[in-house]
Amino acid sequence: MRPEAFIRPSPSGGSLGGVAHRTREVMLLCEAAGFDVVLIETVGIGQSEVAVASMVDFFLVLLLPAGGDELQGIKKGVVELADALVVNKADGAMAMQAERTRQDYSGALSMLRHGPEGWQPRALCASALESRGVAEVWQTILDHRALLEASGRLEARRRDQARAWLWKLVEEGMARAFRERPGMPEAIAREESAVADQTRTPTAAARALLERFFSPAR
Repeated sequence: MRPEAFIRPSPSGGSLGGVAHRTREVMLLCEAAGFDVVLIETVGIGQSEVAVASMVDFFLVLLLPAGGDELQGIKKGVVELADALVVNKADGAMAMQAERTRQDYSGALSMLRHGPEGWQPRALCASALESRGVAEVWQTILDHRALLEASGRLEARRRDQARAWLWKLVEEGMARAFRERPGMPEAIAREESAVADQTRTPTAAARALLERFFSPAR
């Protein structure tokens, strides 16, 4: 363990987004402690596990060498959010397959939007086993950082993220208050059962629950 590095495992606690509820606070704490590079590793990437993209300066997606059929299974939303894609395990018998995967993704990225600061996402290969491609990945991160700073988008992105964080907390608080209000757990259970039995439409059930929540306490 190097003294200038700090590693803190944080279980997701079942929260969606691939990160824990307090990940943002931990990031701020690490920055306040003087760590100039903070790496956030998600518990996995799926359709809903992209919350980390709204809290970092650079969103890197790690991939494994895959054939055409497997490529179809990768979530499009994750690729669209990525600032760079890295195909890992580009070594040994998988080296050629990794390069083909990189080329496929590079072609896909060229058809996606450029970032607001003019950044074109890149697809790279790397081998953690052989320590190849790691320097190129880090240089890509530095290039992106330099572009953000030169365009003034770094501070703008941080402000956007702070606003998104605010509303995320508001939405979580509202959802918690909705479920914890006296009488609501029972009402929610009844409406869910009715919707599951198809004796009530989701629209009607949602309206009934909202009316109950906002009605004066009885």
